[in-house]
Amino acid sequence: MNWVYTRREAIAAGLFGVAVAGIVWGPIILRPFSYPDAVDLRALRIPEDRLAAHTRLPSPRVRVAKARPSSRVDINHADAAALQTLPGIGPTLAQRIIAHRKASGPFADARGLMEVDGIGPKRFDKIESWVEAR
Repeated sequence: MNWVYTRREAIAAGLFGVAVAGIVWGPIILRPFSYPDAVDLRALRIPEDRLAAHTRLPSPRVRVAKARPSSRVDINHADAAALQTLPGIGPTLAQRIIAHRKASGPFADARGLMEVDGIGPKRFDKIESWVEAR
């Protein structure tokens, strides 16, 4: 009986044969190329008593005190830098306040800040004494 392979089957069979040959003969063929003087990296372990000297200790977090505003901040006219002097307001919230002010118009009163995403009752209580809407 005459077996006929398609081109795809012949390529797949050839690749399979090469893979099997590599798995079987690879370690045997490559053995002469290994160096007998090679250093086994597993033998270079640091002793347990010296391990603590080589580990990196976490550095303590440093808190930077933010400057308090010298006077009340007008939320209808303040820029991002002035808004960031308020406690609990960073660059992201300052930009949100400005974007809300541009989209919805000036704030009628200081409580209008609670409409800004990210400013809830707790955060508003922190900044209420520092803001005003003129």
